[in-house]
Parts: sequence; structure tokens; C-alpha cells
Amino acid sequence: MNRTLPAAVALLMFLMPYGYFQAGMIVYSGATLAEPTCEDHAPYNTPAAYTPHLWGTDMIEAAASNLTINITAEAPDGLATWSMPVWSNATVSMEEEPIDLKAWVIEQDPNEPWVLLVHGIRSCKANHEVLLPGGMLAEAGYNVVIMDMRDHWESTLEDGQVSAGQKEWRDVVAVWQWIQDEKGVPAERIGVMGASMGAGTVGIAFAQEERMASVFLDSPFSNMGDIIVEELAFRGYPTFLKDAGIFAGRVSSGEDLVAFNPIDGAHAIGNRSMTIVHGEDDLRIRIHHGESICDAATEAATDPTRVNCWFESSQVTFDSTNDGNVVEGHVTLMLTHTPIYEQRLLEWADGLRATAG
Repeated sequence: MNRTLPAAVALLMFLMPYGYFQAGMIVYSGATLAEPTCEDHAPYNTPAAYTPHLWGTDMIEAAASNLTINITAEAPDGLATWSMPVWSNATVSMEEEPIDLKAWVIEQDPNEPWVLLVHGIRSCKANHEVLLPGGMLAEAGYNVVIMDMRDHWESTLEDGQVSAGQKEWRDVVAVWQWIQDEKGVPAERIGVMGASMGAGTVGIAFAQEERMASVFLDSPFSNMGDIIVEELAFRGYPTFLKDAGIFAGRVSSGEDLVAFNPIDGAHAIGNRSMTIVHGEDDLRIRIHHGESICDAATEAATDPTRVNCWFESSQVTFDSTNDGNVVEGHVTLMLTHTPIYEQRLLEWADGLRATAG
């Protein structure tokens, strides 16, 4: 016994770090796994015709009568009001990394500003979360670019992992710069809109690129530590494994998941502009994230009137083909409060027009 006990303790001490790392790898790999096929959106949507497609269900076609608010009633022709029948494909090759980023370009008037739209996690440019705002902007005369981030759909599959903006912010800056170089557009005439992880990524890009003039954040997360815990809970992992997952990411891929925070963009706003919108019933990214970014931007802004925030109760309820009754509150303001959403979006974009001349 005297010889066995020290050996057992030594073995346990050896195995504990290994077990900690392996548990972290399970968390890191599962929580950051990409879905590059974008199978929930890509087969169904183009700029010319699209529908909200969530949980394997076309929410209008399959369950319009059960929607909390039927968005087809918000405009005379439903979503066709904001269709973009003419678009082109573009490839943006990054200079510092072997990454090609694919985008849809709706170019209308060289005298009008441009807006870049960025999708959320495990999504793509075929999601209504960027197509609908893009259509609203295009219908109002703006030029629009809708991109795929790396490891999403048509862009380069780098490692099959999503870093929640830690590396993807460079993708946003690359396409933003491409608009300047390719189309001859001044930086102050380009706005950037993001939804969900796209909003968080845009917030990080806004902090890193001080020439980025104006951003519109729909349902952003503010702090990486908090969102990792909440994402672990959402995906069914024990939340106490947060630090193990962060550690495993650093060791296995060199990726530090907490290096940058979207709220950094709010702290660095200066004389730039920011609009934050967030549904109060969002269970995926809690409302406190949007409120924190709003408060930080308002406090840090040279001109607080250039910070606009809109928080409203918002849920969509529908019958999913595979999951039964679903109550969705994440990135739904554009569906449940469509006219107000369009008004807020265009008021933000009009600030880009004000820079003309």
C-alpha cells in the first residue's frame, strides 16, 4: 500500500492535465465546428428570391398561419418588395492569407454609398438575416455587397473551425478594403452591417480598423468570455469547461478565443457612428450584450447622437417540420417589426449619404 498509493497519486496527477485538455478539445471542437455547406439556406435563397428558412423549415410556406407576425403582410408584395434580381459574383483574395472570400455584389449607382453585410455563425450570404436588410438597402438605392466569411459556404475552407470573429474580422476588413480599391469608394462612404456572430465580428473589425466609419449591429455579443459560457449552455456542454475549451484552442490551433471583444469597437467609436438593435426575447445572444455595447458606445462617443439603440420584444413562433413548435427570438426584429426595422436601417445608412461632397 505504501508503494501503490504514491504511484496512483502520480498517475492521477499525470492524467488530470491530459483529461482536462481532452475535455477542452471536445468543447472547442464542438462549439467552433463550422457548417460550410450552409444547408439551411444555400439551397433555397438567392438575392432575387429568398424566404426566412430556419430549423429546416420555410417559415412562410410551411407555417405562415402560425407565425407570431406574418411578414408577408408587411409589404404589398411580401419579400419580393426587397428582391435583388440583378447581382454579380465577386472573389476577394486576401493578401496576407491564402483565403478567397466569395461575395454577391448589387451595384446600382456609383454616386450612392456602399454597404457590406456579414452573416452569422454556421450561416452564409444566402441567409435572410443579410438578404432582407440587403434588399431594403438596395431598394433605397444603395450599392450592396453580401459576403461569406472563411469556413462558410463558398469562401475558402481553412480549417473547418469558427473563431467567433477572432480571425474572421480580417475577412470583413478585406472585403471592406476591396470595395475601396475595386470600386473607388472612400472609406467614409462604406457602411458595414452584421447579424449575430457577424455583428460581433463587425464590432471587432470596427475596433481594429479605425477608418471604418459606420456600423449597424443586429443582435451582437459583447464579451467573448460571457458568450462562450452561454454558447456552451446552448449546445449542451458543461459551462465550467469554458477555460478548458479556451486552453485547448490555444494549444491545438493557436487561436485565442478571447483575444478580442466586440465591445472594444464601442470603446473605440470616437467620432464614428454605431447603431445597435436587439430583440429582448433573444435566448441565443442575451439582450445584455446589446445593452452593454450601447452603453459603452454612448459613453465613449465624441458625439453621443451618433449612437442609436433599439431594443424591443420580438419572437417568431412556427411549426417546424423536424422540431415541432419553435419559438425563435434571435435576429427576429427584421421579421416581427419589419417597417420599423427598415426605417432604422435606412436612417443609419442615410448617414453615409451625408458624407457626400
